[in-house]
Amino acid sequence: MPRTNTSHEISYIEDTGQVKFYLRRPVHLYVPTALKEDDYDPLKVVDPPSQSLQLEWVHGYRGKDGRNNLLVLASGEVLYFTAGVVVLYNVEANEQRQYVEHTDDIKSLAVHPDGETVASGQVKGCDDDQDDANIRVWNSTTLETLHVLGTGDLGWGVCALAFSKADDGALLAAVEDAQEPKLSVWQWQKETKISDMKCSSDPVIAVNFSTEEPPRIVTTGKNSIAFWTLEDGSTLEKSTGVFGSTPKPKYITSVSFTPDGETLTGDSNGNILVWAKGSNEISRTITEAHQGSVFDILPLSGGRGFLTSGKDRLLKQWDANFFAAETTTELPEELDAGRVVVEVAEGTLVVGTISNILAKGGMDQQFSVITKGSLDEIWGLATHPTQNKFLSGALDSIVTERNMDDNTINWSIKVLKGGVQSVCYSPDGEVVLVGTTSGTLIVYNASDQELLLEKQAGSEPLQVVQFSPDGSLLAVGSRDNDVYLYETEDDFRKYKLRGTCSGHSSFIRSLDFSSDGSVLRTNSGDYELLFWQTSDCTQDTNSSELRDTEWATRTCLLCFENFGVWPKGVDGTDLNAVAGAHNKDLVVTADDFGQVNLFGGKTHFAYAGHKRYRGHSSHVTNVAFSYDDEKVLSVGGSDCSIFQWKLSDE
Repeated sequence: MPRTNTSHEISYIEDTGQVKFYLRRPVHLYVPTALKEDDYDPLKVVDPPSQSLQLEWVHGYRGKDGRNNLLVLASGEVLYFTAGVVVLYNVEANEQRQYVEHTDDIKSLAVHPDGETVASGQVKGCDDDQDDANIRVWNSTTLETLHVLGTGDLGWGVCALAFSKADDGALLAAVEDAQEPKLSVWQWQKETKISDMKCSSDPVIAVNFSTEEPPRIVTTGKNSIAFWTLEDGSTLEKSTGVFGSTPKPKYITSVSFTPDGETLTGDSNGNILVWAKGSNEISRTITEAHQGSVFDILPLSGGRGFLTSGKDRLLKQWDANFFAAETTTELPEELDAGRVVVEVAEGTLVVGTISNILAKGGMDQQFSVITKGSLDEIWGLATHPTQNKFLSGALDSIVTERNMDDNTINWSIKVLKGGVQSVCYSPDGEVVLVGTTSGTLIVYNASDQELLLEKQAGSEPLQVVQFSPDGSLLAVGSRDNDVYLYETEDDFRKYKLRGTCSGHSSFIRSLDFSSDGSVLRTNSGDYELLFWQTSDCTQDTNSSELRDTEWATRTCLLCFENFGVWPKGVDGTDLNAVAGAHNKDLVVTADDFGQVNLFGGKTHFAYAGHKRYRGHSSHVTNVAFSYDDEKVLSVGGSDCSIFQWKLSDE
């Protein structure tokens, strides 16, 4: 008699050893003989694994659309965010710590005058019960959350934050990221909002407390600058900046203050405006300080003047009165323009650029890359077969190899035939294969990135590229619904088409070779599981006879080994990738909710217990184990970040 689990839509026919798994359509899965004879019960509850994942390193930086997102702590650590994680980076030691209590994209950051307390603001996530926009105030030494502000009150998110400089930093100003931005002021230690007010009909991108006495709150953004006073400790009064004869810029892009209390702003016209203390009028204009927007104005320590960064890739050091630029240096073209600049020691700068690069250098020293994020979604991911290295490929057409031991970039190349959809190493690790969005298969020498081959495999994106265990075959799964099977030649430098596996009615999502390479199983976008004989690329419709097949990899989401990774009630698109460890009884999945999920290996039961890990702020597109199963890599979609996790025993 069939036994049915309606919440998971799974039924089991014991006589034939057949599991019917429903995911918009029925998927027929056959239980291996040994399990069937051992009274297999698909509804068995399996405990979560004893092992855990610990976030070890975050590869990436959000500079393309992030502002005010690079700060320095009293400890000397650099503070920045990407995805839902705040990274605390020790420049000299090349070490990271991470604050991971947010549940979605972080958009704002501020450091208290004590140099230790931090505020970070996030956007509203997809889970209404857990992912409200909020501000978290936390200790950067212990990473302990001290206060949570604004839950249920901050709308879509928080785009700018600032602590007051007077009164021991008792106040926190926040700008709500909305169609009509709102400024709110909080007594953060009491978790009390004391005032709020609509501040503009246009986007606001920055907020700060001035250094004058009494201090004012300054907000800047599109078409405007506003000066705010807090009357009677609870009422915000607004004074809009008057430009007079000065051409009004489209954006005020940066704000800072002189020791005397004057307000300095940089704008999209390339000018720096000096606003008189206590006034809403301009007292002086430094024209054409940069060609294009002035992204940042940094007061240098010890009264050494100011540093500005512009869209023209120039860094300029100015005297204390902003009368002359004393020193100018140009950032290399590959870094792009500096969005934010901080000084970690006298003469030593860290720059966050609009191309998602974080770099270290100085006015009289070369800049070197600390970390580099992608500019578009990352879908391609592969780990080296024998070393702690991995490949990532993004829709921005960049393929990068990174070292997991010292977290450095080994090399990065730009593909000219479309965005990167998939990547893999050859079994000996000497060759790199790239599948592009234009349907081009590209082969590189891994050691020097020499282009070895370009081959067209249809006109649609190549979703997956994977070798057979002995390396004699290469399977290329395309968005045109077909799998192209190639014979490898000349140490993986040449490929001859053996045939095409045609039969799916939707795009290829994933595929696995059998351990002997004789059979291929494939999943498609419409939840099909099909099998193919690799000798002639014919479909094998006798799937029940393949129930005892041993599979070399475990990347198909729809197969007997993995049906337990699907949570109750999910849509078929909610899981994006799965990977099984090479030599451990562990499975990891990537989902649309920003989560990485760790299972024990027994995911052929409906109630497979697992542990969830957050940090990615959008859909996690891919996951992989390192060659020795000691680490897990996960890559993000919209957050354009790569997380490196360390596997540990509890």
